[in-house]
Amino acid sequence: MHSLRQIFNLAWKELIQLRRDRFLVLFLILAPTLQLVLISRNTARGLTDLPVAVLDMDQSAISRELISALDNTEELAVEYYPVNRAELTALIDSGQAQVGVVIPPDFNRDFFAGSSPAQLQALIDGTNVLVGANGGPVIGGVVSEVVRKHFAPEISTDLGGVKVYSSALFNPGFNYQWIGIPATLAFITYQVALVIAATSFVREKELGTLEQLVITPLRKMELILGKAWPAVLIGILNYLLLMAVQTFGYHIPIRGSFFLLLVMASIFVIAIVGQGTLISVLTQSQQQAVLMVFLLAIFELTISGYLIPIENMPWLMRGMAQISALQHFMALQRAIALRGADLAMIWPHALALSAFAVIVNGIAWRAFTRTVV
Repeated sequence: MHSLRQIFNLAWKELIQLRRDRFLVLFLILAPTLQLVLISRNTARGLTDLPVAVLDMDQSAISRELISALDNTEELAVEYYPVNRAELTALIDSGQAQVGVVIPPDFNRDFFAGSSPAQLQALIDGTNVLVGANGGPVIGGVVSEVVRKHFAPEISTDLGGVKVYSSALFNPGFNYQWIGIPATLAFITYQVALVIAATSFVREKELGTLEQLVITPLRKMELILGKAWPAVLIGILNYLLLMAVQTFGYHIPIRGSFFLLLVMASIFVIAIVGQGTLISVLTQSQQQAVLMVFLLAIFELTISGYLIPIENMPWLMRGMAQISALQHFMALQRAIALRGADLAMIWPHALALSAFAVIVNGIAWRAFTRTVV
């Protein structure tokens, strides 16, 4: 009981010190929320109003209907009508148009002839992965709707063959926010917890108060727990705040157990606080600590699967991703929240995250006892 009281007193002292730093308080409350909103608006919104240039060499009723259907989609906006291929190429090369559609002169005749399919060319700007991967399917979907409108009523129900009905599981509307925001939330939680923990001991070094803490009656374990728990608490509260923004601001469902999600988030925060504590113990100034946090965050962002899927990485990076707490938590966040997974389905990631938390905190404790005390 006495040890718990001493740990609580030291943790309370840390919280009071944090409260006095008004800039840091604003950073902890406003910055993560603002970052989530801004990143989500710019990276997770999917295709919207992509500028399209249409070269209509047919000038028929069906070609005009197709152009109107393209323009009526949320993803595309027909803004340019070049008169030849050179003008179309110039629009795409300059970046004014990201999608080009070429309707050949015989499109109307081939469309209604039925003997051979009508030809249509789509030119997609591949410098943007999102545009390159999804622009074609959007155009294909529009063309399919136009074809169905004209020919579906005439198709006999006695025709054989296979008709495929596709359903998108877990994300029926292919909403990119449902994919990007949970990963962004995990990364912001990682940033906040790491920064708070990385500046805890090194701030005492700069202020010259670390020696005073060391000579107090606090034992080594009490000292490191008293410094770490405020960072853990702030990290969890920050995660809950961002989850509220995700759920109520972007209406992303939580299909699995919220309690299980919170437990995994707590283990993740504890692991990251261990990383931050290790940085704080080994560095000599807050500037060094923040620089280390920046470099580590860039590395974690690269191997976590936030930018590209783990499966698409080289084998060496795939191996490094297995020791990334951020990678495992991103997978857990999506699995529990979007797919409704339970512990039996996610135990490899949960076990890896727990092992990482134990190992990194053990290393931080070892470094603390050798370097500080």
